[in-house]
Amino acid sequence: MASSWLTGLTAVLCIVIFVRLFTYRRNGAGYRWGKSVVALAVMIACGRLLIEVLTSGLVVPLEFWPFVLLLGVFALAVVRAEGNVARLVQPGDLPWSGVERRRGGR
Repeated sequence: MASSWLTGLTAVLCIVIFVRLFTYRRNGAGYRWGKSVVALAVMIACGRLLIEVLTSGLVVPLEFWPFVLLLGVFALAVVRAEGNVARLVQPGDLPWSGVERRRGGR
């Protein structure tokens, strides 16, 4: 019972990640080849997992709940970043970057 629930949640999270990355609009943002490759790799992985769940009857075992939790956190991060993989990789929104300390303010 819980296994089918985890499988359905995995499929939904993969759809959310795939669609959000697929519908990303740059709106003047710079193009970075490496980050585009990362976004493409994530889309391929999510699409492949979704296809496996839908076609071959892949069932996520109950022991894989940490994976589903991690997938949920990643989906939330992708949605909050509006599909911008560069915002996921760069620590731009941190409250303290440590620059003050490195400049000698010990």
